[in-house]
Amino acid sequence: MLNVALTGNIAAGKSTVVELLRRWGATIIDADELTRQAQAPGGEVLAAIARRFGSDVLAPDGSLDRAALRSKVMGDQAGLDALNAIVHPAVRRRRDELAREARERGDVLVVNDIPLLFEVLDPGQFDLVVLVDAAVPLRRTRLRAMRGLSNEEADRMIAAQMPAERKRPRSQFVIDNDGSLAELERRARVVFEELRRSAARAALGRPAQSLLLAAATSEHPALSAIADRYSDAGLAVRRVASGAAVEKALAHAAAPPDAIVAAPTVAAVVERAWQRAGRPGVLVLLSDDPDPVAVRLDLRPWGHERLRLAEPGAAGVAPRPDLFPEANPLP
Repeated sequence: MLNVALTGNIAAGKSTVVELLRRWGATIIDADELTRQAQAPGGEVLAAIARRFGSDVLAPDGSLDRAALRSKVMGDQAGLDALNAIVHPAVRRRRDELAREARERGDVLVVNDIPLLFEVLDPGQFDLVVLVDAAVPLRRTRLRAMRGLSNEEADRMIAAQMPAERKRPRSQFVIDNDGSLAELERRARVVFEELRRSAARAALGRPAQSLLLAAATSEHPALSAIADRYSDAGLAVRRVASGAAVEKALAHAAAPPDAIVAAPTVAAVVERAWQRAGRPGVLVLLSDDPDPVAVRLDLRPWGHERLRLAEPGAAGVAPRPDLFPEANPLP
């Protein structure tokens, strides 16, 4: 799993990029949402905030009055540090839980939306950092337009964050948002494609070179999703339309494919061809069987819901998130 941090100073356009990545299939972990959950009424975090900053930061219904709290920490570094010390450990624990759940599900690309990444965390804990940036005058203009702030109020909010000039050299990708929405989407798409390739390569349990896909028709959405994922990982992907074609491909290839994936309509004939060829590589079969199966492959970042795949002879083997395990559990 590729664990990515996405950040950006206020009014840079980070939230827009997050929604694009979500739409394109990345798993999103939203730090602001985790903070709201941590500060929910009845929790220890909110109680600690009230003890430190006073009961007047609580609304009449017992929830956090965010405006009141913001007024107390704005321009008060000691107060801000105290608030971070209360909130961020709880947020970090929950973020780690969600990342672990994503890994166990087989998610391949996880993007953590963290506005104050450089201010309060170690960016080195993530595999890659993506920064969304825009010039200060443009961000000031956006704050005035979106929130009705004065220049002085906008400048105060901008000054409360680390300047982007210090963040850019520490980010592996920078998306500049100084143009139209269409331009931002194009730039974000370029970065997403790079992340997707990196995630696909990182997800491989072991090195592999080639993949053979078999279906009665070349128009098969699930196989197309698999082809996209493993093409991104750098594999040579070949598609065939019958068991006979599989047998021919296995017989005449200079090297057998590392894996074969067969659609249900050709599964039986493909398995026979695979057996006759000496069982080269890994064979998995797309399955609609609701019973537990031996292999699970999550392809959501590649435009498809989770696929259910069965591996002949692997009954009882624990599910795994990739076609290419570190060690083949089969004899």
